[in-house]
Amino acid sequence: MNKQNKIEEQVMIDHLFKEMKIFIAQREIDIFRMQNEKSYSEGKDSEFIAFLNESVYARPFIRFVLLQTLQNKWVTISEVITKIKCNDKTARNLYQKAMDYDMIYRQPGNIKLCFQSTPRSMKIYDNYVKALYCSQGDLMADHLIDLLQYMKLTRKHGTQYQVERE
Repeated sequence: MNKQNKIEEQVMIDHLFKEMKIFIAQREIDIFRMQNEKSYSEGKDSEFIAFLNESVYARPFIRFVLLQTLQNKWVTISEVITKIKCNDKTARNLYQKAMDYDMIYRQPGNIKLCFQSTPRSMKIYDNYVKALYCSQGDLMADHLIDLLQYMKLTRKHGTQYQVERE
């Protein structure tokens, strides 16, 4: 690769990185606004959303339980403590609050405390993901293309295809 091509590639890398930073900053503002609008939830669910927004550990707690449920796994309090780095009391309070809101349920017939997300909790999360990622049209697609192009250009050894071409 000659010097001119390296300069043009660096200009492209810098441009893509700037575009990514602009998109991510705007996206984080949009996410904050969307989370506080509660527009993806209805009625009683908005109380739960308010709880998620007010607590430091509530959102990661619910995300972890949702993740495990999506992977067809059951969650324990000790796993919550390890994963989100909270203490036992906090984990148990989060568990109880989520139970009160009917967002998780215990594994039936098990003496060990294992739990998953309820269908209601999954529906709220589905609406959130759709609002966050599926209704963005070309903006999200353009960002992903920029991100992939940036990653391709900044790989130290390139892809197998690039190595074979040179």
